[in-house]
Amino acid sequence: MSSRKILSLSLLLLLCSMVWGVNENAGTTGFNNLQVIYSARAMGMARAMTGFSGVIEGMQFNPASVLQIEDKLLSSTFSSYVVGSNGGALHFLYPKNENVTYGVMLHYLNFGQIDRTEVTTGNEYLDLGETFGASNIMFGLTAARMINPSIDLGVSLKAIYDQIDTYSAAAVVLDGGLVHHPENDKIQVGVSVRNLGTQVAYYTEDKYKEGLPLTFAAGISYQLNPAVLAAIDISKPKASNLSVKFGAEGQVHPMLKVRAGYNTNSGDWRTGGDWDWSSGFTFGAGFNWKNYVLDYGIASYGNLGFVNQLTLQYQF
Repeated sequence: MSSRKILSLSLLLLLCSMVWGVNENAGTTGFNNLQVIYSARAMGMARAMTGFSGVIEGMQFNPASVLQIEDKLLSSTFSSYVVGSNGGALHFLYPKNENVTYGVMLHYLNFGQIDRTEVTTGNEYLDLGETFGASNIMFGLTAARMINPSIDLGVSLKAIYDQIDTYSAAAVVLDGGLVHHPENDKIQVGVSVRNLGTQVAYYTEDKYKEGLPLTFAAGISYQLNPAVLAAIDISKPKASNLSVKFGAEGQVHPMLKVRAGYNTNSGDWRTGGDWDWSSGFTFGAGFNWKNYVLDYGIASYGNLGFVNQLTLQYQF
């Protein structure tokens, strides 16, 4: 397949996501924790990583991106979220050969203790003096294969289990992605479809379907020079508005990289407070030593607070 046809396919998938751009049911899907990303590097670049190749983050953005890695990789991420919640992840990549790569991922998210309330006849919330918990866990498998020198394909199969108080639900989803390597080796183009699947267990006996955050994404990364990498993503979750993400990474020292980015859906987090101006901005840094890489990323959610992530990666 020619480069022109691949680019046409990428644009077509991107157009499909944009057609869904105005969504009257924004925020109504369940299992929205499938959209949580665990990578300090990705967070520092505003999660603009669909158009990358040779990155372990591909298991979460574009499963075709895990190719072009020569050695096995193991990474662990801890994430501190707003309102006292926190989560973490383990990712492992195994390159079978230069044409095939496999991966395994495990994510968890804990919302801590939540005050139990009830609504009175006067439509006021009454604190019952009790608390309950909420959490979820996700397990996934990734496989990617080189189709020809210009095309990589990948898939990820994921199972997620949600628990709120004494109720629980589960779903199984599939991610699919493509990475195109143009003749200009400074450019990578990627498209992906994430969270395509079905609910298999329900919170209540009436088996009400929560819906899934089906997401279409397209991205491009460009190596501006040996020290600077830039990327842009356009993504459209089924029940959210279309967003554009900009990210950049600079090598300021052989052992140190700095990152920054911006996410255009920052308006979703603005509450009228003093920190609204910072919503959507992200920053980060990465330090490498021998076979180890330590990354830190921070993203602003305005007056809601900041999300911090720390990732330790080992190559062997």
